[in-house]
Amino acid sequence: MQTRIVSRILLAVIILLLIGALPLAAQDDGEVQELGTGEIEINFWSGLGGPDGQSMTDLITRFAEENPDVTINYQILGWGTFFDKLSAAIVAGSGGPDLMTLWHSVVPQYALTGHIMPVAEQMFNLGMLDKDDFSTALLDSVSFDGEVYPVPFDNYGSGLYVNTRLLERAGISFDDPPENGEEFLEYVRRLTWDENGNNPGDEGFDTDSIAVWPLSIGWNRVTVTPALYQWGTDVVTPAPEAEVLIDSEEAKAAVQYFHDLVFEHHVLPGVNWSGELMLNDGLSMYLDGAWTYNFYNTNMEDGQIAFWPYPRLGPERGSTIMWSHTLAVTSNIEPDTLEATMRLIQFLSDNSKEHSIKTGMPSARLSLRTEDLADQIWTFGTLTTQMAAEGVPEYQSERFTEVEDIMAAAYSSIFTGQQTVEEGLDDAAQRIRRALR
Repeated sequence: MQTRIVSRILLAVIILLLIGALPLAAQDDGEVQELGTGEIEINFWSGLGGPDGQSMTDLITRFAEENPDVTINYQILGWGTFFDKLSAAIVAGSGGPDLMTLWHSVVPQYALTGHIMPVAEQMFNLGMLDKDDFSTALLDSVSFDGEVYPVPFDNYGSGLYVNTRLLERAGISFDDPPENGEEFLEYVRRLTWDENGNNPGDEGFDTDSIAVWPLSIGWNRVTVTPALYQWGTDVVTPAPEAEVLIDSEEAKAAVQYFHDLVFEHHVLPGVNWSGELMLNDGLSMYLDGAWTYNFYNTNMEDGQIAFWPYPRLGPERGSTIMWSHTLAVTSNIEPDTLEATMRLIQFLSDNSKEHSIKTGMPSARLSLRTEDLADQIWTFGTLTTQMAAEGVPEYQSERFTEVEDIMAAAYSSIFTGQQTVEEGLDDAAQRIRRALR
């Protein structure tokens, strides 16, 4: 029965991917925008698209207007294209950026190999930025040999977007988020309806005709990784140690929780339902990151969508994952270009509150996370409060993209019933250990 459900969902996902193929490709074109007319040229590559990319473009345009000696050649690339193109430039030894946005998770790949410089440390020493205005945990995640490498631009996490109309239908108050894994399971049962309006456990509940799913498995980095922390573990320990943890008993217990939601409780599809289903009341809750704020804010009316913290599911602690888009500078940059680039980084950091208002992505600068933002951005207060209390930076690795590709395949195999939790995580751990040798 569950196999039939998975097959139908897989078909729907394939169709959605085919429909979306052309727009996704178009995002990877990466046309260069020449902003400014100055003699000093900064080649800036970014993977920030959508509202994030437009906000960054607006800030760079203002900087160019205020700094007439600088021209910024700004190129937005889809993340897949971004990393492929960056690798090619590194191999060629030329043609790469001076400044780039990097996920904090991949920084070791470029810092430990000498491809980027500790520009943040230099700017702290020059008084251009205040080191104490950044989270210690965040700076530690991009520090090596006692020096901070890129400058964190934003600092964002994940949480639970909830459809308030469906909460009301289930008799659940928005002011009463789940406090533990058992209560969360009770909520997802009440937020699941088949085509006849039955919940799981009701007589006649039909697992083959679910009309409203309570939750989507989502992106594993948003959904499952924060739960690993709650069982006291992770995928690997941060670079350079990189001890593999994903085959630990604690990791298997965390993944088993989600496996049971799929196969035992029948309240979670084994593949990712799009968060767009929430618009038509086909989905009750969606675990996702701060970047999804703009989509729901644009497409749902006030009061129809709200935000809860990432739920407490495990026995050890509460948690949410933390990420950062950082501003990294290549090591072979010319001195005049470096000075102008540091001015640009300072400007972007100083104005990152404006970016927060437009995108819902909290600034990495603690002093710019002001109370008034919670009134303007309905995710902001919950997100920043949980990050401050329970946030864990995602692990960093010299082989991050390889490791995550392995984990994505493992989760797909586990949640579609092709492998058991133990089989999938044991196989993944072996492959990760080979990749990290």
